[in-house]
Amino acid sequence: MAWRFEPGEGLRKAFRRVSAEEIEKVRAGLSGPEDSREKAIHEARQAFKRLRALVRLAKPPLGSDFAAENKRWRDAGRLLSGSRDITVLLQSFDKLVGEGGAGYPARVATRLRSRIAGKDANGASHDIEAKLHEVLSLLGEAEEAVAELDWPNSKSALLHGFHRGQKRLRNDWETACNGVKPDALHSWRKRVKDQAAQLRLFRRIVPAEFRDRIAAEKETAELLGDEHDLWLLSEKLGGATLPPDLSDFRDKLLKTIEEQRAALRKKAFRKGEDFSSERAGKFAKAIGEGWEKASKRKPRKHRDSGGAI
Repeated sequence: MAWRFEPGEGLRKAFRRVSAEEIEKVRAGLSGPEDSREKAIHEARQAFKRLRALVRLAKPPLGSDFAAENKRWRDAGRLLSGSRDITVLLQSFDKLVGEGGAGYPARVATRLRSRIAGKDANGASHDIEAKLHEVLSLLGEAEEAVAELDWPNSKSALLHGFHRGQKRLRNDWETACNGVKPDALHSWRKRVKDQAAQLRLFRRIVPAEFRDRIAAEKETAELLGDEHDLWLLSEKLGGATLPPDLSDFRDKLLKTIEEQRAALRKKAFRKGEDFSSERAGKFAKAIGEGWEKASKRKPRKHRDSGGAI
């Protein structure tokens, strides 16, 4: 099934079902053919972020289990981050050079690209295979754990999670507004992605206007993601010791990167201001009202005891 809860479905059952389905999709992808490996790794990392968003939404009821579950999915994502991070850096580099056209000599660009790529393909391939094996083992342990967790089973517990999430989002947005430090922007982006994933779970339940909010959150996260990728590329380029011809080319790229980052930040702040500045109480109240309307719908046959949504 898709990443969503259904009206009339037991709340705790829905949390368990969705988490189990995410785990199974990741397992299937990572166990698939090698020629689809890069796509599977990207999708797995996205799934781990969604699972962390799910766990954060359920933090109060999870109690002492929250830290372990949050760490589980954070560590799983980090295991797969190496190869994906290099891929993103190279994609950002290729886009910059492509947009630069004749101003960026192909021979020099190719040499600098090789510096970014770093270690040889055979070493990287061997390393990722070992990490894939580790992730697949982790998934087996996680599958048993998520079935036993004390997931939210009441409206009040769920609204507590949404209230807490919006409060964190607003705080991180305010911090980002007070300075354009990469860490602050990245923290804001993570909170935006969390809430977008959480609201998508309830897209058949929350008021229709929240669909526009989800779209705005997705676009804001993408803008901030592009900005972050360019920052990572600038860090990689800026820290490299290069011969004069590559150094001159690098300096041109760094200037272009800074210009593009500034433009992306401006768009992200404009797009994300309305939903990021909203008070947590108002946000949770709107979710609650959507819940009440959804509760009046005819329950589906798979409804379990208590906590129906």
